[in-house]
Amino acid sequence: MLNLESEELHNVEVQMRKLAVQNYNEYKFHVSQESLSYVLDVLRSLYGGSDPFPEGIVDSIYYDTADRHLYQQCLNGSSKKTKFRIRGYGDGTFHQLHQKDKNLLTVDKKKQKIHPVSLVGFSAPDWYQLQPAGEDDKSFRGIYSIAEQYGALFPVIRVRYKRYRFRVYDYRMTLDTHIQVMGFANGTDFRQSYGILPHHVLEIKTVDPRPHLPLLGLSRLPQISFSKFMLGLNLLGTGDYSCY
Repeated sequence: MLNLESEELHNVEVQMRKLAVQNYNEYKFHVSQESLSYVLDVLRSLYGGSDPFPEGIVDSIYYDTADRHLYQQCLNGSSKKTKFRIRGYGDGTFHQLHQKDKNLLTVDKKKQKIHPVSLVGFSAPDWYQLQPAGEDDKSFRGIYSIAEQYGALFPVIRVRYKRYRFRVYDYRMTLDTHIQVMGFANGTDFRQSYGILPHHVLEIKTVDPRPHLPLLGLSRLPQISFSKFMLGLNLLGTGDYSCY
C-alpha cells in the first residue's frame, strides 16, 4: 500500500492539476488476459489506495465525420490525431465533453462539463444536442470551434470498460479492462454491432518525458499504440482486433 505524507500529497495534487491544463506524455502497455491478475496485484501492492477514485466504469461515445476522417487518422498512423467524445462514469449519462489531440507521445486534452445526456433506445445524442453546463463555456466553444473545421460530426462508437486508477507523484496510471464496444450505424457498414476487445491496457500519463517507475516485472510489458476508438471500429467493421 502506498503511503504519502501530507506534503507529498499536496505535490501530487499540484502535479495532477498541471496534467489537466498542460500537454502530457502518454505511454501504453499491452496486458494479456493471462497476465492481467499479476499486473493488477503488482499495482495494488505498490500503489493501492493512491487514487481517490480507485476503480470504476468509464463510458464514452466517440464522434467522427461522415467519411470517417478521425478514424482514418488512426488507421493511417498519422503523427497528429484528434478525437471528440462525451464521457460518463457508469450511471448511463454522459456529462463531460472531451477533445483529445495526440502528437506521437504528447497529449493535449481539453474537457468541458455538459448538461447530462443519454442514449434514447439505441440512438446516441447528436453532436449539436450537447450544451455546456454553467455559464463559463469558453472550453466548450473552443472544442466546438475546432470540431467545425472537420465538418459535421456523428456518433460512431460507444466504448465502455472497467478502469483501475493509481497515482504516485505526477504519474497517473490506469489499467483498463473488459473493454466493450458498441457501434452506431450512421452509414457505417458494421459486421457486428457489439464486441469485447481481448486486450487490456496499462496507461501511464506524466509530464516526465522519460518515466522511470519501480513496476517490478511490469517493465517487460510490450509498449504499444492502443486506440480503443480505432480498435473498436476495426473489431466491429472487420472482426480484426490486432493491436500490434
